[in-house]
Amino acid sequence: MTIGGFLNYLFSICVPLISLGTLGALAWLLLPDAPFGGGAPAPVAKPLMTRREQAMLVVLEQMLPAYRFHAQVSMGAIMAAPKPVGRRRYASDRNAFSQKIVDFVVEDRTTGKIVALIEVDDSTHNASRDLKRDAMTASAGYRTIRIPRSAAPTVAGVMDQIQPLRNVMLKVSQSVTERDV
Repeated sequence: MTIGGFLNYLFSICVPLISLGTLGALAWLLLPDAPFGGGAPAPVAKPLMTRREQAMLVVLEQMLPAYRFHAQVSMGAIMAAPKPVGRRRYASDRNAFSQKIVDFVVEDRTTGKIVALIEVDDSTHNASRDLKRDAMTASAGYRTIRIPRSAAPTVAGVMDQIQPLRNVMLKVSQSVTERDV
């Protein structure tokens, strides 16, 4: 066999093998469970709220029946990035808050207006981060009520924090009653 014949023979075997190997490697990487690729893993379900948040929601709904509560709301749903003077709006402006979650948004049932945001503090909360968060929501015009980690999910446990909302609710319902008379 000549060198040219040998190279032709080698080329005719190697090219298909290399092609098959490359295709196999690509197919393997595209498999969902492949260790080095394959796209995002399949999502798994998780509870909407912690047990503490669930218990607090029951108490809040009992104490504040004039309000509607929305749980686990993205700040991107209730805030927008401002239009800066002299420059365009950037995605990073919105990204500063859009992925953050508010435990409860309190909405007036009759007007649809957001009257407060409620945060149920637990071991995952950090005081300095919470202050920055509260300043951010305050700059958008929202009042944040924090229920401390030490507060039990009972009427007595959250009365001090919720009393300002109860006062507003009672004033509104009293003025509606006086108008109807």
